[in-house]
Amino acid sequence: ADSGVGTFRGAGGLWSGLTGRLLLLYGATPLGWWLTPGFTWVHFVRSFYAPVARAVPHRGYEALSRLQAEAFPQGAATCVTMNVDGLHQAVGTADVREIHGSVRRFRCGRCGQPVDVTAPLETAASCASAPRCF
Repeated sequence: ADSGVGTFRGAGGLWSGLTGRLLLLYGATPLGWWLTPGFTWVHFVRSFYAPVARAVPHRGYEALSRLQAEAFPQGAATCVTMNVDGLHQAVGTADVREIHGSVRRFRCGRCGQPVDVTAPLETAASCASAPRCF
């Protein structure tokens, strides 16, 4: 895609093909995080988070943000997105609703509390597990 984030379900996407589907079923579920948190975390950071963290908004994001600001100056327009990259917010779009959440916010897998994570995330194989609140 134009921002540098590949597609996930399209041809050649991260979740396409047998391997991609198996990784999605395993790594995108609590079971994968519970059984092998270190493996799942490293895979998440390298395959999913890193490309999103490097992404930059393209002109389409800027155009939508300008449209929202100019056509709805009283803040009557909500931006609803399936994107998880935070690029709408990066260009100043107001009132963004992220259907699938964001890779820029984390919660503890044990208790559900927010976890502060400093970017860029640790991508070394030596990273023992995902960050936790305790």
